[in-house]
Amino acid sequence: MNLKKQSQKPSLARKLFRSLTYAALGFVAVAVPLHVLLRRELRDAPEDIREQGWPIQVLQVLFDRYVLPWVDVEGLENLPQDCSYIVAANHGYRSGVDGFILGHLLATRAGRIPRILITADSRNWMVQIERWVLHNYGIALLVPDDKKGIHHGMSDIIASYLKEADNHAVLIFPAGRAIADPEKQLQKWSTGVVVSAEKSGCPVVPVAIGGLRLDWSPETVIFAGMDDEAKTPPFHIHVRIGEPLYPTDDPHLDLARLRESVAGLMDKIPGLRPLPGESDPAFGKLTLRDGRTLAYMDRGPHDGTPVLYFHGFQGSRLETTPGLEDILVRLNIRLISPDRPGIGLSTPIHGRTVVAWSQDVAELTEHLLGPGAPFSIFGFSAGATYALACGQLPGLRAMALVSGMGMPSLISHWAQYSKRTWRILLSAKLANISSGAFLEVEEEQHQKVLNKWGPYFDEVKISLSPDDQRLLSSQEAEELFQRNRREGYSQSPGSLLQEVQALYSEPEVDLEQLAACTVLITHGTDDPVIPIAVARDLHEHIPTSRLRELSGRGHYFVYETAELEAAFQDLVTAHLDCPRVKSEKGGSA
Repeated sequence: MNLKKQSQKPSLARKLFRSLTYAALGFVAVAVPLHVLLRRELRDAPEDIREQGWPIQVLQVLFDRYVLPWVDVEGLENLPQDCSYIVAANHGYRSGVDGFILGHLLATRAGRIPRILITADSRNWMVQIERWVLHNYGIALLVPDDKKGIHHGMSDIIASYLKEADNHAVLIFPAGRAIADPEKQLQKWSTGVVVSAEKSGCPVVPVAIGGLRLDWSPETVIFAGMDDEAKTPPFHIHVRIGEPLYPTDDPHLDLARLRESVAGLMDKIPGLRPLPGESDPAFGKLTLRDGRTLAYMDRGPHDGTPVLYFHGFQGSRLETTPGLEDILVRLNIRLISPDRPGIGLSTPIHGRTVVAWSQDVAELTEHLLGPGAPFSIFGFSAGATYALACGQLPGLRAMALVSGMGMPSLISHWAQYSKRTWRILLSAKLANISSGAFLEVEEEQHQKVLNKWGPYFDEVKISLSPDDQRLLSSQEAEELFQRNRREGYSQSPGSLLQEVQALYSEPEVDLEQLAACTVLITHGTDDPVIPIAVARDLHEHIPTSRLRELSGRGHYFVYETAELEAAFQDLVTAHLDCPRVKSEKGGSA
């Protein structure tokens, strides 16, 4: 009898053995060439990199092959060679990539692996990847336990590490408020980075990175790296490294210096839009005698009648209106518009006062116009208060207070006319009683201005008069308003806190002893922000004043070109009619 052989199925153990054998052969087939490739690619890498595990070595090769060829670096010579230091950088457009790039750059180009990388949001999924990669690099990733950035405990850890480490780098992206495109606008930072520097005694190296918002699709990156003969890169990452900044005993001043340095580096990166106004030929900076920076715009004919323009609350040196440039030419006006301390690009100063502003103005006019040169002042809204504070300057000839706020002592007389005024008064009281509560309120405003402009602007217009709403409805008017308001919010909420405290907590200016020959007060009768009552009170208290009431006009009537030109024309006439100006001209003839 023929017996049929029954087919036997392989046992589970045999299946497992076969699978493991195939896997081992496959691993050897991949690992051996990969090992040879890694050794060849890493032969010039720093020893710290060669000692890492294969995941980091693979990452090293990928970066060297597909990313670093397109990285344009300037300023490596600014990295200190004889001490540890902190690297402080702006976030790139893709903040999950910038840390890898700068950290890798420090390791490969500067020969140092940064031991600590600070990130601000532990909920970001990129943080979890960074934890794994950086751990293999030997880098500790510290994640703040709150939304306020580097807290004191963390700064102590950083300082302790830097004191004990020998020539190491700490890479920090200073905590800041989220913005739409950090490569176009510098974030507002907390003081954690400079506090860490002060505690450790180590310098801070400012760094700017840009180019991360270009095409970063995998196919673009990979094929670009494979094309050794590529003439034009599909993207370019730019890194600019500035000179180290050594800490002082004033963290706010140190932060302002750091931010100013990074902003200057960002301005040098090709293709990035500079900070508002910096690329304008009219933009200027003055280093004051105490070391602070005073930023300003200098527009109009250089030989025209010199007029200083003081911007309103939440405004900046960029405050302008449709048709202003043409008005300056027609009336031959040289308009100088400075940022107040802590506003725009001017250095903040703690405990600043409205009266102290006159000292900055005196230095500015001496620098631009010469000692004792005549000038006039145009103060808009809150800028009118600062104009009055400059009322004793010897060069002052005439003054225009347009939609002006006036002095603190007069507020109680007209607060009853404006609900918005009561809100401002409440903010002022809040600023003096609880600065923390005020900062929370201002933080919300910051977020709206920077990230929710549409709803924010709608809220602003709703609170204004029908005349204001009409004037601000054009696209040009909104763009100018937005540009100015965002620059006014470009520094921390603490700067606006100091602005409010200064405006409402000031010693009085003697309104009867102003140096101006004439004070022109122009105000809309329907102004919902600062009611007409304040203009009438100012007129009553200033003997040399002339009041012009504009029927039906609101707070922003200066957006009407004809009204703005009339206000400037009256100011120029008052300036030229001042007896002191006439005698000066007669003496020089």
